[in-house]
Amino acid sequence: MIDLESFVEAALQEAASAFERYRGMLPLVPGGYSRTLLRKNRDYELVAMLWAPGCTSPIHDHADSRCWVLVMDGTIDVTNFARLDEGGDVARLQPAQEQRLSKGARDQRLNWRELHRVGNSGEANAYTLQVYAPQLREYQVVDEATGLVRRVPGLYDTVVDL
Repeated sequence: MIDLESFVEAALQEAASAFERYRGMLPLVPGGYSRTLLRKNRDYELVAMLWAPGCTSPIHDHADSRCWVLVMDGTIDVTNFARLDEGGDVARLQPAQEQRLSKGARDQRLNWRELHRVGNSGEANAYTLQVYAPQLREYQVVDEATGLVRRVPGLYDTVVDL
């Protein structure tokens, strides 16, 4: 049986050591963020993200995937929310924690009840690596004002073969 934590650590370290090679290939979305697939198989996917200054993701979960994050450069702001309902079409959320993560910092999500919003309030681009196990095929986004939940596909802006 695979030691998931060791496997994730090895994948993050491999991608981190190659960061300067693919950094310039990550698409910049002004005021937004991009997702670049570096590698995937049936068990996991490795994604690099570029967070432009001023961007903020919607509140979202990671469905049935666990997620490990490593900040490669810059700073991201993470607002965590606890989901209090049992997973219906309207989410009841409770703000749980806010944190600022800088280069070298790590974060992780364990299940669909751990929602968050990620943004870059700084003036420079921020870069993160994510490992999703299993692959993030779809996830849920929650409208903060209404609590309405919608499913969205886990898409990529580009693919770079690591």
